[in-house]
Amino acid sequence: MRPLGRPNQRNSRRPRQHKTRYAVFTEGRVTELQYLEKLRQRIRPQHAEFKFIKIGKDPSAIYKRCLRVLKQDNFDQGIIVVDVDQHERLEEMLDDCRRSPHVNALVSNPCFELWLLWHATDRRGYAETRECVRLARINNLTGDKDLNTKFPIASFPEAVTRAQQAWSELAPNKKGPNPSSAMPWLIGLMTTPPQEN
Repeated sequence: MRPLGRPNQRNSRRPRQHKTRYAVFTEGRVTELQYLEKLRQRIRPQHAEFKFIKIGKDPSAIYKRCLRVLKQDNFDQGIIVVDVDQHERLEEMLDDCRRSPHVNALVSNPCFELWLLWHATDRRGYAETRECVRLARINNLTGDKDLNTKFPIASFPEAVTRAQQAWSELAPNKKGPNPSSAMPWLIGLMTTPPQEN
């Protein structure tokens, strides 16, 4: 006999929904990883899990590693965060991602520091990597090799707006104009639960 005052265990349980598991691979070994951890702490996604993995190689090597990890660790999707930089094989990797149902690449042009800058300033016009890195330091967003501990992570909605204004067609698996970043696509995954059919 069930004790009074306690709900029937069978009827009160809701079916567990599967959380989508994303593996996010970063080309940068420090700054990108620190940023993504801060972003996850700020957003606290309930509908999905995000694991961040630093690789720091050319895009083709990141793509191959991504496929191995997805297979080994049973992730649902892989996301590659990469800069334009001087990568000769960037377009090749983007083609691979376009053909893959499980991997997407998010490109920042010219570099991830531009995305960081958009948290603090409305940077428009053509940008060089060196200039973005310098401005990120001047605006106290980064130190020598890492993210400032007081980075304004709460300003990510402003960064999203600036990125959308710079590249209205922003999407994964594409290299946008300079300046641009597809990072808002990842933030959309972190903030919006998938629609039920």
